[in-house]
Amino acid sequence: MTKTNASGLSHPMLVYDGDCSFCKYWVNRWRRKTGDKVKYTSFQELPEEFRGTTHAQFRRSVYLFTTYGQRLHGAAAVAALLHLSGHSTWNWLYHRLPLAGKVAEAGYRIVADNRDFFFRLTKLFFRDNPR
Repeated sequence: MTKTNASGLSHPMLVYDGDCSFCKYWVNRWRRKTGDKVKYTSFQELPEEFRGTTHAQFRRSVYLFTTYGQRLHGAAAVAALLHLSGHSTWNWLYHRLPLAGKVAEAGYRIVADNRDFFFRLTKLFFRDNPR
């Protein structure tokens, strides 16, 4: 039996757009780094509204639901996810360096709004192609 807590989750869960090639590529990379510490689910597999988040919100950004009830999205979710994978620098910078969070969120928004372009760049710069 898997233990859960007040949030009802036994592991943090990252929710992403399962129709997005860019998203699937990075989720597969992150999955290799986090192993079984994080559950990954496409929003298409969830009810129309899940924990106060709609499909329209999930289309726009990744969301990380923590085991203690926190709901993070965008660059904050990615920084926390990297922290869970053992790479805490980005999370530390996001929360401690003045303006780093705002810059990270602006960068996240640019990438999220231009996923096809950034997926092509990703394939160009990252030779490993996790599927």
